[in-house]
Amino acid sequence: MSEPGELPPPVLDEVSPGIYSYVQPDGTWFINNCGFVVGPDQVFVVDATSTEARTKALIAAIRSVTDLPIATLLNTHHHGDHTHGNYLFEGVTIVAHRLCREVMMQAGAIADYSATFPGVNWGDLRFAPPSLTFDGSLDVHVGDLTVQLHDVGHVAHTEGDVVAWVPDRQVLFSGDLVFHGGTPFGLFGSVQGTIEAMERLESYGAEILIPGHGPACSGDAVQAAYDDQRDYFRFVQASAQAGIAAGRNPLEQARETDLGRFGAWTDSERLVGNLHVAYREAGHNDGFDVVAAIGDMIKFNGGNMPRCLA
Repeated sequence: MSEPGELPPPVLDEVSPGIYSYVQPDGTWFINNCGFVVGPDQVFVVDATSTEARTKALIAAIRSVTDLPIATLLNTHHHGDHTHGNYLFEGVTIVAHRLCREVMMQAGAIADYSATFPGVNWGDLRFAPPSLTFDGSLDVHVGDLTVQLHDVGHVAHTEGDVVAWVPDRQVLFSGDLVFHGGTPFGLFGSVQGTIEAMERLESYGAEILIPGHGPACSGDAVQAAYDDQRDYFRFVQASAQAGIAAGRNPLEQARETDLGRFGAWTDSERLVGNLHVAYREAGHNDGFDVVAAIGDMIKFNGGNMPRCLA
């Protein structure tokens, strides 16, 4: 198992002329993907990242390609691995779904994860919420390219998920609606809503997909990535139904569940959190508690905190 400092460096790839993916291995806790679009006079960026050092590395990667001003930063949702570094994009318009900003403003500060992930050097993080919000869709024009921002229209990974779609190039930045090769996480959203979101993603007909976590992909692998998300969460729903029928709580049911092919994915302890949500959506978890669900994930993980190498 890799330890901090042993992970491969981020991979910068021009997936289409002027459109770049920035993929951070290994895509586990707080190690997300970003991207950017370079126009003739400005740069549009998809997501910051989790730590001061990682976001500075992202900005350095952008500067290795262009010295043009960064005009706009999209937050695909409110989670800290996509927003902690917002403050380092000085003078940039930060855009997000209206509910993304609302959730961040309710928190009012960056959460202290030092106890949960004690080995992470978060840096001097500062709270910087989006300054421009929308519902539905918003077009951002980067030279001749139009980047279409679309919300999902319902709770999926979070209550304010946004994708960035570049139709002229058939490139889609999905945010955390897709975890490619890692266990998806629905604790702060909806299992059923994420399943339904896959149909929305499929409707774009993307040839290139940059997921929120895990490798970018193209061609037939794009559909396979959607199918994996749907198959996993349907598996979670079936496990939840079995647990409910047997009178087991989510942690007990997780311990009885054979993950099968999903056992090869990273962060398998997320099964417990996902089961908590599936139980709630099946009407059998009226006392749903995020903190309790995280505690059950730690118990499932042998009493260990989730592995985070950010």
